[in-house]
Amino acid sequence: MLKFDVKEIDPGLYLIKDLLEVNLFLIVGENRALLFDTGYGIGDTPALIKSITDKPLTVILGHGHIDHANGAYQFDEVYLREPDYELCREHTGPEIRGSILERLHDAGLDPGFDEEEWKNNGTCNLKPLEPGTEYDLGGLHVEVIDMAGHTGGSIGLLLVEKRILLDSDSANTHCWMFMPQSLSMREYIKMLERVKQLEFDTFYVAHQDFPHDKSYFDRFIRVAKNATLENSAPYEAWPHLNPRIYTEDDVSIVFNERILNG
Repeated sequence: MLKFDVKEIDPGLYLIKDLLEVNLFLIVGENRALLFDTGYGIGDTPALIKSITDKPLTVILGHGHIDHANGAYQFDEVYLREPDYELCREHTGPEIRGSILERLHDAGLDPGFDEEEWKNNGTCNLKPLEPGTEYDLGGLHVEVIDMAGHTGGSIGLLLVEKRILLDSDSANTHCWMFMPQSLSMREYIKMLERVKQLEFDTFYVAHQDFPHDKSYFDRFIRVAKNATLENSAPYEAWPHLNPRIYTEDDVSIVFNERILNG
């Protein structure tokens, strides 16, 4: 089994980092468990989960991008907001899976599985997910939060008793808001202002392994409001989308003219 880095960051809350440095979160209550995101799908995630808990498991995707949804094929069913269904199917298809294999080969890593079979595994049985849904895990309630912006189907999970928010890529210190599936800056700001009103103290994101204070949402909002084409700089990734990056303090947003004026 390919190695995962696992640490319990709060009682019953596990941060699982996969081989390509993206976080999955396992929440274990008294009666049930919930997995948030499935990573790149290059290790045996179900076996890892079973080594931690044998409780019945629900799997939820924060959004449809490859680094969050590609491991969905390892489970019988996975919940995702319907606006990201087509994105998820594209990002778990053979072409994008092939790009992940290239990354592994370039890094000198042996995935340890049949590569052609893996490229064609597809997604899985996607089940619709609605904001406001609450999961009772036994002594711990988890609420699905609408965090559309990074993608149209992005969600977060609010761990009610712990006052912790898990937000995948929806709000972070280096937020991509320039992809074809990204909503407008106006909609993104509106989402941040709404989520900021929820009852949580800290939040975790998918590409850093430490908690952020809720006050960061004020920084996210300020950076999104202050970003312009004039005060930003070209961004090197995906040049055909004309992305630009704007930074204040330790927070950056990557956007383009379509997002800004949408």
